[in-house]
Amino acid sequence: MGQTKHVYQWSKQDRALHLLPAIPLIAFYLGSTYLLATGSVYLAGVFLLLWVGVNISMAGICAGCPYRGGYCPGVCQLYFAPFLSMVMYKDKERASGVRSFKVNLALLGIFGIGSYVFAFYWLFRLHWSEHPLVVLGLLALLLLHMPLSFFILCPKCSYNDTCPMARVYKVVKKGSDFDGGGQASSD
Repeated sequence: MGQTKHVYQWSKQDRALHLLPAIPLIAFYLGSTYLLATGSVYLAGVFLLLWVGVNISMAGICAGCPYRGGYCPGVCQLYFAPFLSMVMYKDKERASGVRSFKVNLALLGIFGIGSYVFAFYWLFRLHWSEHPLVVLGLLALLLLHMPLSFFILCPKCSYNDTCPMARVYKVVKKGSDFDGGGQASSD
């Protein structure tokens, strides 16, 4: 995947700031897992397996990232993919090919969206009648996490074509379109 020459070095202030978008995500995962477990331990188990699927597919995306195996803002977001990538993908060049990237990106979308849809389907079904504010609160936490991550994390590492959020940020910021190769167009 194409990288520019600049690799941002995260400061201690950056690392502390990265906790801000992590707080709503951590609360969402803990609250959702707890409420799903009150309905059925199996529901909580499936939800956590979907989260593991997110991390496995993200590990393939992380294979081409310069932060792989070290500090990454994703680690603050409950993702262990940067470290999992070191174990799963010893050959960084082969794992970071365009075809592999596209497959992992598709799997990330399936597992990521699937985990949120799964959680909210069951949360609404099991807890809406008794705890509608709690369910809406969990939805609000997830919706709060996304723009916080987008505006706090992405501006600093948006050079990176391997991170799906950084790619979206570049398109929004520059007003460019994705090219046919699946990567954000760069100037």
